[in-house]
Amino acid sequence: MTVVIDGKQYPTDFWLKSSAELGWAPDSSRFFLTWTDGGETGGWHTQVYDVSSDGVHELKGIEDAPRKDFNQSIRELPIPKDELKGAPRHFWDISQYCYPNVVGSQWLNGSNELLVSVLVPNLGDCRYMSEFNVYRVAIPSGQILQKYAAREAYKKFNPNNLPLITASYR
Repeated sequence: MTVVIDGKQYPTDFWLKSSAELGWAPDSSRFFLTWTDGGETGGWHTQVYDVSSDGVHELKGIEDAPRKDFNQSIRELPIPKDELKGAPRHFWDISQYCYPNVVGSQWLNGSNELLVSVLVPNLGDCRYMSEFNVYRVAIPSGQILQKYAAREAYKKFNPNNLPLITASYR
């Protein structure tokens, strides 16, 4: 893939990124790229790029703070009460905390904020599969401005830009 700015071409390595999706900011000064490192079951990442007359430049670390916050908060959730005994309890004893995925959702405040969804993969033996939070992140700093639970995010933002709500742990 090549990005063309004012008639000048800037080659990228985006063709190496599996299942990549690109989301332009309304002012076209930035875009985010969401991609996976292993297909549908791989880890999902979001990178943000500045676009200027001298090319395309990645803004490093945009997903770091939301991923870290979500990873910490998911480990603090209790086992659902209806799964504390019997066969369901066995799942919780053998399952693992999976590496959370980060997916770009939508631009806010022009190109100054990005909404990202951070979620537990819905596969294998992951604890809290499909659980997610949505974060409003400052660009270019990557600072978390606000965190939303899944249902809260559905009320506030376009649900077409968010993961499906399939879990009901809370």
